[in-house]
Amino acid sequence: MSVEQLYALAAEYLDFVAEQGEEAGMAKLGDAQHTLLAYCYLDSQVQEGGFVQLIAAGYGDYVFANPLADSLRRWGIKATPKVLDKARVLYAEHGGQIEALASDEVDMDDLRAQFAAFEELDGDYYDVADEDLAAAAAYVAAHQAEFALPV
Repeated sequence: MSVEQLYALAAEYLDFVAEQGEEAGMAKLGDAQHTLLAYCYLDSQVQEGGFVQLIAAGYGDYVFANPLADSLRRWGIKATPKVLDKARVLYAEHGGQIEALASDEVDMDDLRAQFAAFEELDGDYYDVADEDLAAAAAYVAAHQAEFALPV
C-alpha cells in the first residue's frame, strides 16, 4: 500500500461521513479508521503549512484531544508520536488563540510568525514524515479488515 492509497482510503471515510451525516458517520468509524483519518489530516496540513495551519484549519482537537500518538505507537511508528507529544503541549498553551485569530482571518504567515514555537516541530515532522507514513501504509496493508468502510 502506498501513501497515496492511505489518502484515498481517508477520502472514502470522508465520503462515507458526508453520506451518513457528520455525527452519525463519525460515530460509525472505528479507532483504526479515526487514527488513519487524523494522521492524514495531520500530514496534509503540516506538510502544507505546519502545525499552526493544522490548528487554524480546525483540526487541533481531532488530532491532539484524541489518542493519535498512542495509536501510532501501537502501529509501530515511533518518531511522529514524539513530535505530536511536544506539539500537544504547545496546542494546549496556544491552540485557542490560534483558532480565534484564524476565525478573524489573520494571514497564515502572520500566524506562523506569532507562534514560532511550532516551527521547530514542523521541521521535526518533515524529517520523519516519509518513513513514518510508509510504516503506516505497511500497517494498514497488514490489517486491512480494521480499515474497511463500515456497513
